[in-house]
Amino acid sequence: MRAQQTGDEQWNGPRLRGTARVARWSRSGSGGAAPGSLLRLHALRCRSRAIEEQRHTQTADCGHMPPVQRSATPSDAAHVVQRMRHDELHQHPPGPSVRVVRGDRRLLPNDPATNALTEDEWQNPPPETRRGNLRQRVNIDMDPQSLPETKPLLHASLGWHSRLAPGATWGNGVLEGMGRQDPRTRGYWERQDARDEQIGRDARAVRDGYQESPQDRQGRHQAVDNTLAGSGSQDAMGDLRALLAQYEGVAVGGPHHEAPIGKFLAENMARIRAAGVRTIYLESLREDSYQSHVDQFLAGRAMSPELNAFVDHNDRRMNLGANGMRAMLTAALRNGMRVKGLGGRPARRVMEAEALYKRVVVMNTYATQVVTNARRHPSASGGYLMEMGNRHTGMRAGPAANTTLHGAEFRQGEGFPGVDDLLGIPAVGFQDDRLRRLPNS
Repeated sequence: MRAQQTGDEQWNGPRLRGTARVARWSRSGSGGAAPGSLLRLHALRCRSRAIEEQRHTQTADCGHMPPVQRSATPSDAAHVVQRMRHDELHQHPPGPSVRVVRGDRRLLPNDPATNALTEDEWQNPPPETRRGNLRQRVNIDMDPQSLPETKPLLHASLGWHSRLAPGATWGNGVLEGMGRQDPRTRGYWERQDARDEQIGRDARAVRDGYQESPQDRQGRHQAVDNTLAGSGSQDAMGDLRALLAQYEGVAVGGPHHEAPIGKFLAENMARIRAAGVRTIYLESLREDSYQSHVDQFLAGRAMSPELNAFVDHNDRRMNLGANGMRAMLTAALRNGMRVKGLGGRPARRVMEAEALYKRVVVMNTYATQVVTNARRHPSASGGYLMEMGNRHTGMRAGPAANTTLHGAEFRQGEGFPGVDDLLGIPAVGFQDDRLRRLPNS
């Protein structure tokens, strides 16, 4: 019986070779998953219910168009939701995000502060501005989440204006509050809210579409254990080769602080590429903030000031020293490896009830979208590795009570699948210079 196509296949044609397979993967292109294999069936089934509930067409850039409504009545009209394209969900909206004005408001209470300063000038205003005591304005195009990573002094000088953001005390909360209250920047934050609402709907559809049973997962885990046990390898690189011979991708989980994955990637990049890997996905890199900078660097251009500052911030904060993101990106450039960020603002942790569960839900959804979308393109052919924290692998236990995430409801005890579950790949971690399946996967 012919397998039902997913919505993407119906509208965009067949997937690239290897993207729908989660079991054996042939680099020659002549092989593939055995017909009727458990994992192949999982890949085809995992979205089935979501597709039936929320079928949508795909644009040429793999974005979402409005869903087909089921027997809508006039009373339903107000509830029809416009879905976002993939690029809208995975990119920041155009700025500015914050517009800050300072100076003597008594002089010109209605002055629009046309004396616009650059971010550097804001730190050290030009003499004529200081002498004239003129009102000054600085527009911040950057997401406030990125500001302390790339421009910490500017972030510190702006973040204490809590009187301009009722309810916030300092830092990013103040900047966001200021942006939301300013009519000139409010639209930016409304578009960010729309991204949040979309990831909530997408996460609900992902959970509804995931049909793998505990027995299915156990069988998949046993297959990973058998592959590692029968490989005859002597080190982590050998373990990785054995897994890549069977699966198109591997998720490597672990801690972020002093994580060994950076050193492993930097020291073994040439051998990793020889094993068939062409793309490395990083949870520690936010796609919407830094992907364009990474792409430019890997294309041979000098590292941008923004990326340079972020890499320094990341490696210092995670105590990675010479074995962090800088070393990994340099090795990727030298070996022609693609690097993609898995994170983004919609996948951030929100400080509210069930915060860890909600972070897992949005991050796993967002990261799976990044990989799935990227692998539609020929440039993403070949194997891939994913760097992420342990909590994003395996089935996450459900919330203690019913909860709502960006308008989407999740029930008490409703677990959420890991990225490895959604992509059908192994999740492993480092153990005494070996790769072993993570116990939570």
